[in-house]
Amino acid sequence: MIEASVGEDGTNRVDDVRAIQWLLLRIGIDPGAVDGLAGLRLITAIRTAQDRFGVEADGRIDPGGQTIAHLTNARATWDGDSRNWPQERKLASLHPRFRSRIVRVIAALKRDGLRPTIVYGWRSVAVQRRLLREGVTQVGFSFHNAQTPDGLPAAWAADLVDDRWYWTEPECHVFFRALGAAGKAEGLIWGGDWTFRDWAHLQGRRNAELASVRRESGLT
Repeated sequence: MIEASVGEDGTNRVDDVRAIQWLLLRIGIDPGAVDGLAGLRLITAIRTAQDRFGVEADGRIDPGGQTIAHLTNARATWDGDSRNWPQERKLASLHPRFRSRIVRVIAALKRDGLRPTIVYGWRSVAVQRRLLREGVTQVGFSFHNAQTPDGLPAAWAADLVDDRWYWTEPECHVFFRALGAAGKAEGLIWGGDWTFRDWAHLQGRRNAELASVRRESGLT
């Protein structure tokens, strides 16, 4: 799987680092961008995985070692209904370019004394279709369902609420107005501007690009 060590004081060959980044994403741990570069974020993610596996958290993965064995044998966690995932995993399920903007939106809202929490990041097409049958959504494929051709989540949409209010009126609209302003400051599209109001929704691609995103996801 890897030819040399990755992480803290590792050899950090680009191809090896990229392979580890994908494996970490596969189990819901965010290593940052999948760029083949071994920075502090990747090392922290490796330690998180090592803690989960119960091995020494030294921030380094060696060929033939315990950590790489656990990573390659671990069951992918990107299934089921993501509403119950921890915030870290929901963030990790977003497309890297979209994720960085959502992180800045969350930071801006917190500076204003709000308490943003992600309700949905990525969700599977199966969950999307169930929500369609239940009348919760109007589409069978959305930017929430975007993924890489390899099947890893790369959502271009996120739904956020304040964890004190969720959708309780009128308090929730204080948060949603701030969410819309912070999202648009990052160049994102806010569902509160639509005729069909989707107050909690931010997305990083235009609706006209939905078919393209579906093709990019290998879901045509």
